[in-house]
Amino acid sequence: MIQKKIDYLSNDYWEKLANQSLIRFFILRALKDRDLHGYLLIKEIRDLSRDFCNPSESTLYPALNQFLKEGLIVQANHSSKDKKIYSITQKGKDAFKLAAKTWNRILPTLNRKTIL
Repeated sequence: MIQKKIDYLSNDYWEKLANQSLIRFFILRALKDRDLHGYLLIKEIRDLSRDFCNPSESTLYPALNQFLKEGLIVQANHSSKDKKIYSITQKGKDAFKLAAKTWNRILPTLNRKTIL
């Protein structure tokens, strides 16, 4: 298999890299407020991130499955439809608090003009 060359001078590369981490953060952030199914979760992530994160199903569901496996969220079937509803657990709330502290610690550094 031929490995695709990484273009470190591409804005697309850096945005995708940031998105991989931020989508997980925003999943927990969105579920902290209310239980959501996949489509509404994608919409909420877009809203919370001011359209920076635009998860597709192929990025959202692997993250949700990882969180389910690790006990950060739980899933239930909606009674009237086949939609799966996701809820955050206490472990997920604790993980979100740690993630928020980490992002709040690094963001001022990223915002300083001295590094740009």
